[in-house]
Amino acid sequence: MLKKNSFLITVLMFISGLFLSCTRNLGYSVLLWSNPEHELFDGTLLKVHIKSNISQVYVVSIPGSKENFEIPLWQATEPESKGKALRQQKRFSEFEHTYASVKLDGLPIRSDAVNTSKQVYRLREGEIIRCLYKGEGAAVTNGKGNMKGEWLRVLTETGTYGWCFSHNLELFYSENYDVKSVKESAVKMNDLKGENKNGDNAIIESLVTKKWYPESFQNMIKVGRIDVNRMNPDYGFSFGINIDENADSVFAGTAVLNTENAAGSWTFTDIKKTAEKEYEFTGANLKMSIRGATSDTMILQYSEKGRPKVETLVALSEDIEELISNELMRRQDELKRIAQAGPVFKSSNYGTIKFNNENSVTWSNYKLLQPAIISNKALGSVTVTLDYFIANSLKSSYDGVLTMHFTGMEDGVNFLYKLTDTGLRLEDATHAPIKDGVVTSRSASPMILFFAK
Repeated sequence: MLKKNSFLITVLMFISGLFLSCTRNLGYSVLLWSNPEHELFDGTLLKVHIKSNISQVYVVSIPGSKENFEIPLWQATEPESKGKALRQQKRFSEFEHTYASVKLDGLPIRSDAVNTSKQVYRLREGEIIRCLYKGEGAAVTNGKGNMKGEWLRVLTETGTYGWCFSHNLELFYSENYDVKSVKESAVKMNDLKGENKNGDNAIIESLVTKKWYPESFQNMIKVGRIDVNRMNPDYGFSFGINIDENADSVFAGTAVLNTENAAGSWTFTDIKKTAEKEYEFTGANLKMSIRGATSDTMILQYSEKGRPKVETLVALSEDIEELISNELMRRQDELKRIAQAGPVFKSSNYGTIKFNNENSVTWSNYKLLQPAIISNKALGSVTVTLDYFIANSLKSSYDGVLTMHFTGMEDGVNFLYKLTDTGLRLEDATHAPIKDGVVTSRSASPMILFFAK
């Protein structure tokens, strides 16, 4: 193996010599993850000779040494001048040899030190990450108050950088080159802690820290149809408990349920396990069943006016507000596409549709559509929206559903639409069946209108 590595280094050095002067190097890097093979601690300054994107390695040496060796690209900072590398080394010094074990499965690493920023990685429970430095970020709340912790710039063993809030991290100091051996001892230490801590409490803590939303949210995400009228970031279930990792957990609070079809709150003094994955809230008429291999499905049972009620919720890591924002942006882009294709569409029978902008239309001479489709009270000023989706079976014939909100009409008028090279085809969908925001099929004997550009 040593001969093979030496041969590879020799070949890489030879190839690089075709492009670089033998006296030049790429600069200096800081080692980010302790390397047991070469007995190097994180924070070591390295001189970088070659970068191989094919082998995903740097060929480096310790400054002042003539011995070259390989390290994975992810284990070191990008090569730069010696002065800049030394400043990087100083920046990492506060968290020198500091790693963390992940306490919560699915804990996100984010692009910025804000709990609503984009997720770049989801950590596994027990996974080890490198802590680089602290950052200023937005406070993280759990519905009752700010959680204890701080934002850390971290690195995974697969080379992903990002920001992670430390509340669910167990930091430890590694005085060993081999972090994996420290990882094993860290896991054993966590197991010992688990023996001293009520296992049921640990499970409940895990449930409390998750974000619970209506099951319909998960279904929308799976099929890629975000109904902004039904996906509300305020919907979901909150335990109303503030978990303090530095104290014994006290499971008392006021749980709140808020969905499209249900709402309620329950004050309780404890959460007790009654059977495997079955719990009841002491002092409240509320029970909870947990399902799924990763315990990401919750079934709540309660009573409302003497009648039993059941609500299914799921734990999601997605940023709901971001999903809604992206969907609204998609709709606006689609309306812009239609408007820019015209902006005027004419029909000898059904009048003229003029797009003033992506949301505003003036429709004139539509008398043949009155009163069957458009009310006699309607005026020609129209607001256009994309409120519904179409079933997959309709996608070969239509682009979607346009809803025309005429001034003077209480309800919008739905049309299946298709933008063609020559114009805009509309099909009356007034009586088309709609389920969960999706037009599932065409109306019986619909009227079809064509407007030329």
